[in-house]
Parts: sequence; C-alpha cells; structure tokens
Amino acid sequence: MLCAFPATGKAQEWLRSKDSHAWAKFQTESWKSVRVSHSLLDESGNVTSEVVTLTTTELLETSRNQFTLSVESTVKIGEQQVNHSKQRIKREINVKGEGFSDVVETATIKIGDYEMPVEVFTVQYSTKKGKRHSKIYSSKETMPSVLRRETVFTNKKGEVEYKTTSNVVEYGITKEILGKQMQVSRVVTVHEQNGSKTRTDELFCDEVPGGIIAQEISQTNSEGVLTSKTLLSLIDYGIGSSNNNPR
Repeated sequence: MLCAFPATGKAQEWLRSKDSHAWAKFQTESWKSVRVSHSLLDESGNVTSEVVTLTTTELLETSRNQFTLSVESTVKIGEQQVNHSKQRIKREINVKGEGFSDVVETATIKIGDYEMPVEVFTVQYSTKKGKRHSKIYSSKETMPSVLRRETVFTNKKGEVEYKTTSNVVEYGITKEILGKQMQVSRVVTVHEQNGSKTRTDELFCDEVPGGIIAQEISQTNSEGVLTSKTLLSLIDYGIGSSNNNPR
C-alpha cells in the first residue's frame, strides 16, 4: 500500500521525532515483505476476481527530518504476473504541515486496562472543493503514537461528504508473529462516503519495520452488501544490514 504514496511530500500527521515513526525509527536496510490479496465479490458473497500483490519495502535513508524507502511490488492475477514496479519514496517526518494547531487540550484515553494521557490537536485543510477537519489524540509514550483520529470533510455548501474515525481498540496484546511472541496493538478505522463504508481492521507491532503486520479491509455499498475485501499478511522482515533482504 506504500505504492500509493507520492514520491515526495509532507507527512499527513506531525510526529515529534523519527522515534515515533513506524519506519524511520529503524536502522537503514531494515525491510518488510507482505502479501496483499484484493477480491471483488458478487451479491452472494462469491469471489468474482482476485489480484495478489507481493511487496518488499526497505528503509534506504533516515535523518531527523525525513526518510527514504525503496518499494518493489509484483502484481499477479491467478498465476500470471501482470506488473512489476520499483520506486523510491521520500517523506518528511517532524514538519508541521498547513493547518496544524497547537495542542488544544489534554485528555486520557482508556484502552482495556491501559490509561494513556494524550495531547489533542486539530488539523484543518482547505481545497477548492471544501474543508477537511481532523481531531487527533496523540501519546508521547505509545506506538502507534496516534491513538484516535476523527476526520470530517465538508463541501462548499457545508454538507458532509465523508467522515473517517480511527481508534486503537486493543493495546499490548500478545500475538505470535512468524514463530515469535510479540506485543501488538489493534487499530480499527471506518470511512463513510456516499453511503458506502470501508472498515479497516489491522494489527500494529512496533518491533516490525512499517508497523502493520496484518490487515483486513472490507467495503460495503449503500445497501450494506459486502463488495470487496483486501487481506494483508506479513511474509518476513529484517532489522538493519545484518538481515538479508530476500530481493
């Protein structure tokens, strides 16, 4: 999914340092390989088509203010390879973008048995089509650092065109990852637009480059019928130059 990122650009959310970033905190040459399958479904829930993408992402460079990734992907339909791509992605880290507020309040978020103090700030961004407003709950002590995000986009008429909510719903749970017991968090994001709904349920582990180790995305139409499903699974990963990248 990193392939959807622009080659350069500012981070969508401000992070205090590279230690808060799921990629930039690692040594260079750290990498991760994932498998993503995207399936379209008919009204009965049967798969009508499936596209599989195998992606390996490697951290090439990192500094206080930015990081650079190499992303290599192979797309398959059935047994046939239909596309292969490789690109470099450079992103900024601790730069506040347009519309970022100072901290507007402090609060406490409770997740299971954990109570996390958070700082709350807002991000407003205007375009020719309307205005996007986000409220972000950020912790200095956790990874992921953003524990909650609420975003609403309104058009020029003041009508809500879409809204997105994201919450860490489980924190510090133990899962087996490639044969090793590790601590993970579960993040659920719901995006609603034009009557359709996209729900993303993912596991995040701060010991793995990029953080996300598993993900399920389900999309339903305005009638509540499931139309597509995307599954991401971790294949392998390595930390720094001591681990051989399979590429």
